[in-house]
Amino acid sequence: MADPERPIAGAATEVAAVRDAQTIAARIARDEAAADEARRQYLTAGLPTIEPDAAFAAVAQPGEQLHAIRTTALLETGSGVGTGLPRGGTLYLSSARILHLGTQTTEVRTSDIAEMAVVLERLILIRRRDGSDLAIEVDQPRLLRVQLASAIAAERARAGTS
Repeated sequence: MADPERPIAGAATEVAAVRDAQTIAARIARDEAAADEARRQYLTAGLPTIEPDAAFAAVAQPGEQLHAIRTTALLETGSGVGTGLPRGGTLYLSSARILHLGTQTTEVRTSDIAEMAVVLERLILIRRRDGSDLAIEVDQPRLLRVQLASAIAAERARAGTS
């Protein structure tokens, strides 16, 4: 018979797991709310432009506008997600590209993006038109997806394509 004064083995682990799941669910809900608000704002006022930091200013192309910065972003590239090692660095979303500056520089033109999906708490998966994949781990991936979609739509509007 179990001793009522003695905690059940694994109970502390289960409590921690529930607490962690609640924390993750709350973080996802905040990200979804930020993405919904950004979507509403971008539909009426367009994607806002922000001041570039020194690192982006050094590599910016003429006329390129900066829309978002994620200072702690893990990036994984390859023919399939899970095929490469993630690299840390800063992610920039501009009017024409995603730029990841870390141990290596990775650039993806927004016009090369075919599909995007948010997975779990911190991951956005991107399929490029050439079939290669990109996985980005960041805070607020849902908000980043809305920002990316807005940058892609703005670029298409400038180019006159759908």
